[in-house]
Amino acid sequence: GSDITITGGKVTARGGNYGAGIGGGAYGNGSDITVTGGEVTANSGNYGAGIGGGGWGNGNNISISGGKVTATGGTFAAGIGGGMHRDGNDITISGGEVSASGGENGAGIGGGSGKDGSNIFITGGGVNAIGGLAAAGIGGGLGGNGSNITISGGKVGATNGLNGAGIGGGQHG
Repeated sequence: GSDITITGGKVTARGGNYGAGIGGGAYGNGSDITVTGGEVTANSGNYGAGIGGGGWGNGNNISISGGKVTATGGTFAAGIGGGMHRDGNDITISGGEVSASGGENGAGIGGGSGKDGSNIFITGGGVNAIGGLAAAGIGGGLGGNGSNITISGGKVGATNGLNGAGIGGGQHG
């Protein structure tokens, strides 16, 4: 799924077994996703990101500038970013209240299991990112690297899953 824009209202989205809550279906990338306002709750059915790639899909070019956003990834997937075994790249948060939780081995914001989270920029808002088991809060999933991560504003909490970095790589990443 691509070119998805949410500007307001109350949105609750739940993906199917391999689908993202908002973004790609099974094997599909989630790209060019923009949230500027509203109350957004996005949960994967199982192996997709809350917001981003479906199972085996990358999450790219995701921008959040306002609203209240809660994103929960499925098993092996990021809360915001890559689906199972895929990358999460080019993610920008400049405002709003964002809570992102990765599924088992997935980053809160960034890569799914075994994959990287890169080009992640937080310039404002409130962000709480919680990595799944062995993953970073912000950055790579289990075995994945976190690179080019910049925080220049806002209030950010980043909690690792067991053995991952708060911000950076997952275990073995």
